[in-house]
Amino acid sequence: MAIKLTENTVIGEAAISTERYRAYFRKAIEGFSPEVHCGEFQYWLNQNNGKTLKMAIESYRLSEPSKSIEERLSEERFNIIAEPDKAFILAFNREISKLGYDYGGHIGWGACWGRFMVIYSKTGVKSKQVAARIFIREDGIVLRLFFNNADKHTDYIEKAPEYIKSVFLPGKGDCNRCKGIGHRENGNCGFRKTYELGGSLIEKCAGVVFEFYQPDTVKLPDYIGLLREFYGMKAKAAI
Repeated sequence: MAIKLTENTVIGEAAISTERYRAYFRKAIEGFSPEVHCGEFQYWLNQNNGKTLKMAIESYRLSEPSKSIEERLSEERFNIIAEPDKAFILAFNREISKLGYDYGGHIGWGACWGRFMVIYSKTGVKSKQVAARIFIREDGIVLRLFFNNADKHTDYIEKAPEYIKSVFLPGKGDCNRCKGIGHRENGNCGFRKTYELGGSLIEKCAGVVFEFYQPDTVKLPDYIGLLREFYGMKAKAAI
């Protein structure tokens, strides 16, 4: 009985023909042609030996030439995104680019946060400072912003609309002293974000914090305003 190929199948772990692998990738990747980007198919397959099919697909996508966000979202795999959510991604991409951040021309695997993930990092610098991510899920999108030193911005947070202020208040993303990967012997944690707001000490976990569910274009100016506040940015002049 032939082994069923799934995204978790490990390349080279079982006796599977080259043609079956090729057929799987052609079905999974629109316009699949490793000969163009990576070399002859068998060579490319050997280079991915030991990876799952999902990891190999991600590796292939990153080797493709970068595309504009409009071109990327037109790919069949992103048909799961509702039109209002696509409109938000396009608008957010346009506004954050004015602040010197870009998505790099690729949309990758979403790991444990979603099916896909858009990552916005600083352009023109060696260290890839990430300011935002958009998690693409079957049931919608989530905008996650990255902030440090919230204590320095409490006046701005206190005056912000409720849908902005709420992510800084106790609730989702609270630290539960889990003694996970960031835990240290002295009781501190490398992933714990601590600040005071409204007279209360607040502790958040950096792994699941500052997420905005069901973002839309109406709220977009406030998301961009928050980025400018924390990163001390001024919009680039339009060219």
